[in-house]
This record gives sequence, C-alpha cells and structure tokens, in this order.
Amino acid sequence: MSAPRPSNLPAPFDRLSADGRTLLALAGVTVAALLLRLYELGGRVFHWDEGRVGYWTLRYAASGQLEYRPIIHGPFLRIVNAGVFEVLPATDATARLVVALVGGLLPLSAWLFREHLDRGELLALGGLLATTPLLVYYSRFMRNDVLVGGFAFVALGFAVRALDTRCVGYLYPASVLLALSLATKANTLLYVLCFLGAGTLVADHRLVRRVRGGEDLSAALRAWGSRGVDELRTAAGDRHPAAFLVGHALGLGLAFLAVTVFFYAPRPDLYQAVGAPGMWGGVLSEATVGSARKLTDLWLSGSMQDNPYLQYVGHEAETLIHTAGVLLALAPVGAAADWYGRGSREGAADAGADAGEGAGGGKIRVPTGRNRALVAFATYWALASFVGYPAATDINAPWSAVHIVLPLSIPAAVGLTYLVREAASAVATADRETAALAVALLLVVGAGLVGPNVTYWNSANPDHTEMVQWAQPHNDARSTIEDVEAVARTHEGGTDVLFVGIELPSREDTFYVDDESAADQGGAPGGWYDRLPLPWYYERAGAEVDSLPPDADYDEALADAPPVVIAHEDDRETVAAHLDGYRATAHELRLWNFEVVFFVEEDALETARERGAGGA
Repeated sequence: MSAPRPSNLPAPFDRLSADGRTLLALAGVTVAALLLRLYELGGRVFHWDEGRVGYWTLRYAASGQLEYRPIIHGPFLRIVNAGVFEVLPATDATARLVVALVGGLLPLSAWLFREHLDRGELLALGGLLATTPLLVYYSRFMRNDVLVGGFAFVALGFAVRALDTRCVGYLYPASVLLALSLATKANTLLYVLCFLGAGTLVADHRLVRRVRGGEDLSAALRAWGSRGVDELRTAAGDRHPAAFLVGHALGLGLAFLAVTVFFYAPRPDLYQAVGAPGMWGGVLSEATVGSARKLTDLWLSGSMQDNPYLQYVGHEAETLIHTAGVLLALAPVGAAADWYGRGSREGAADAGADAGEGAGGGKIRVPTGRNRALVAFATYWALASFVGYPAATDINAPWSAVHIVLPLSIPAAVGLTYLVREAASAVATADRETAALAVALLLVVGAGLVGPNVTYWNSANPDHTEMVQWAQPHNDARSTIEDVEAVARTHEGGTDVLFVGIELPSREDTFYVDDESAADQGGAPGGWYDRLPLPWYYERAGAEVDSLPPDADYDEALADAPPVVIAHEDDRETVAAHLDGYRATAHELRLWNFEVVFFVEEDALETARERGAGGA
C-alpha cells in the first residue's frame, strides 16, 4: 500500500475526504452565486413582464382571488410571492427574491451528478452555473425561466441519483421538483420531451455499440430486460416486485398531483374545500383537466406558433454568443474530449490514492472511460432545445436561451476542465507553446464570464440589447416613480394618478381603460399594458388610478386634475397647457421609442416629502 500523500491543507480540511472537500468547495461556489444574485437585487427598475405579474400578485394578496391563465404562465410566482409579501415588504428586491434563491442554489445541484463527472468537472459545472451571465441576469429577474429550468435540472439530477444508487427514494424529490417546474410554466412539457428524446438517443448508442461488438440485437434487448427485472427484485426485497412497482408509482403520482393541485387549484375554492369535502371533485378537476384544457386552447389558437422561425433561431444564436459565449465555445470541446479522449486525467491520477475513502454524501466514482451517458445526454438536450424553443415561444426574447444554457453547462464543464488540465500538464512538462495557448484560452474564458456580468449589471441600456429585452424601462425613472408613490400615499380623496389616453400606431387606446377593475384578475384591456411596469408601483402605494379616453376634452377633464398625470410624449405640450404648478419629467418606459411624461403637482410632492412617504 502506498504511503498517503502529504497535504498542505489546514488540519480541519485535511481530515475531510476528497469527496467532502469537493462538496465543501461546491458549497463555497454556491454561497458566491447567492451573493452575486442578492447584491443590489432591487437596483433595476421592474421590466414590463415583472410589472404585470407583480401587480397581479398584489391583487391576489388583497382579494384572495386567483385562477390559472396560461398566457401569463403558471401560478407559482403569484402564490409564493404573496406569501413572501406577508413577511417582507413588497419591493423590487423581495419580488425577485425567490428566483434569486433558486438561481443561486443551482450550483449545488452539480453534486447530484458525482457518479458521472469527476471532481474538477463538478466544480467547473458549479462555477459555470454560478457565473454564466445569462443565468445571473435572469436569476435577478422576476420571471419563470430560471425557475422552470432550475427545478427541471435538479429533478433530472435526483432521477440520475436514483439510477446510480438504485434507490427509489430519490425519485420522490424528483417528482416534487418536476411538479414545481410545471407550476411555474408549461415549458416543463418541453423539458420532459427533451429528456425522453435525449435518453432514447443515449440508449440507442449503447445498443448500437453492443451490436457492433458482435452481440445479437434480440440478445442485447433480452439482457437489458433481464437485468432490469433482477434489479427490481433486489430493490423490492421481501415485497412482490409488482406490488413494489405499483406502490411507488402511486406514491410518485400522488406527490406530483398534490403539488400540482396546490398551485393550479383556483382560490378561494381550494381553501373552502378543506371544510366542504363535496367541493373536492370540482377543485381537482379544475386544477388538472381544466388547466390542461386552458393550455391546449391557447396552444391550438395558433397565436403561440405565429412567428418567423428562422428569425427566432438567429436571435437565439445571437443571444447565446453575447451572453453565454463561453459555454457555446466550451461545450463542443467537452463533447469532443469525452467522445474521442481517454477519459479523466483525475481518474488516472487519483484512483489509487482515493481507494477506501468514504464521504457522507457518497463516494465519487471517478469516471475513467469515455462516451459518458450524461455528457451525451446533455449535448442532445441542448441541441434539441436550440432547435425547439424558437418554434415553441411566442416572444423573441433573450430569456428563452436560459433553457439552452442549462444543458449546455454540462459538456461545457467537461471542456473547461479539459483545458485546465491540459494547461497544467503543459506547464509540468515545460511545453511552453501548449501552456501559453491553454492559458490564453482560459483568460478568454474568464473575460467572457466577467465582462458581460459587469456590462449588464442592473442594466437598462439600449446598447445592451442582447441580454436586456426591449420592454425594460430605463433606470433613471426610479426617482420619479418613487415621487409618484410618495404623492399617492399622502393624497387624500379622489383619483391619485390619471393616465391620458392617446391613439398610436401600435395601439389606438394606449393608456386608456374603460373599467379599471378589468385588470384585477390576471388579464386586462390592451391600453393597460402600455402602462407597465407602473401598475406594480402604484398598486403597492395604494393609488387610486383612472384614465382619459384619447378623444377626451382636456379643458373639462383636467380642470381639477389629480396630483399625478401621466401622458405619452406626443401629448406633452397639449397636456402641459392645462397643468399649472406641475413638474414635468420624461422617461423611456422601453429601451427605445416609448417616452412617457410624468406631471407631478409641486405642492403635493412637497407635502409628501415633508411627511416622509417615499417609495418602498
């Protein structure tokens, strides 16, 4: 037996196994990811999409009324954030908190793949999940994409652990996480299709290799089936295999159903059913069949597929190049290294030294071969997502690339580890040319991760559109929005905020809503959407809001105007002529071409400031 290798680690860390040190390092990466997402989380003004979901969350919290509307995705954020707002004040930061936590904890999920990735690759995967600019930006954004993708990614990790350990218990958190993913967005169905497709391809490759090795196809299939039956019997123990299988299938189904019903059941019907068992049939039907019907009706309407596919593909590629270029470059390296390479250097170097080591989380079985199923699976998954998402999405937006970046991170982690080891090997053997090339590539990788994160930090800049979706207001609107909130909190009696409707080529009734209450329950007339994200801010301030139709008589309508009037820039001079004693400030509520003027009464603002009623 060889003597143990000397260690330069401090005594407490030296006593940890290699696996324990890996897990501790992943925990450190996760803490850094959380800090990166939580720091200045409320620094960017709400995006339009954040504004509408935030407004409907506040309305749900106030009214207790909620039902599933597929056009605004799953009810997860509205339900969970309503609970958050019972504990914490409703701010931009607290509204984004749940998404930031899920995105920040994602690097820790790399540990679930420890049977398939070596220690360096696990840390690289955690690091890429922590720092890839697209994931950082949309983990700091109150939208469902990081949630649906993150929950599905971790669900896959638990399913992989179940296969690795032959422990069916891992499938229960996988079932719950998959249900949580579905509660955020119907994209979960695309994840399941990608998983099935990628899994089929990986199984087919293995089968083809066995046949090419001289084994008969039917014999190979029989061998797989026989091994599956033997493993089922071993797992069942004293129970009958059929009873074991059916029992766990029911348990997994019930776990999935319980989460799905909790989120998709209409409110307050769900809570009323607790005291009235006769309501459960209707509640369960509406949460499952009813929700599925609504989603199907939306999908079959044709509006979700009415997009120029090639244009969307090109936009997806551009987004990936600018916001996840490092992963896009490293993933082919990792896939090729795994396919054609000789496996893990760490496996060759450490297999003997690590023999006999154990860790509380389970010993990492360092892969020493090539053509690993996980790497191939993730590569196929990423390719399917790149091809499929431009066809499935109805909005040409950067956030859809999140669903490509997540699977891409696995082969990219393999590629990054390969480059690091090649650089270390070249330095050790004094191969200056190779070492210089590898180090240069690693510096480019570092710049590709740090640069965009710095550029897009709380950005609302029209020059940075690859990451920032066009409906993002400029950050200079923050102070004016806070002034309006302050005035709304202190103004007593009547309308606090009045929107002046206008006819524009994009919408004839911009800003105008005939019935303000029509926007309360997850849907709204067209003109209301042009106000976003302002409804979120004014709802939390308790403002009384009204609007004028585009053909209104301003002499009459503005004769006794409320303390805040909001109009489009094209109406600025006309409206200003009727508002003496008002301060006018213009802001872009999109990245470009949608300038809005805020008229705030000077006396009302002075009163609000004296009372200290600033925005939250």
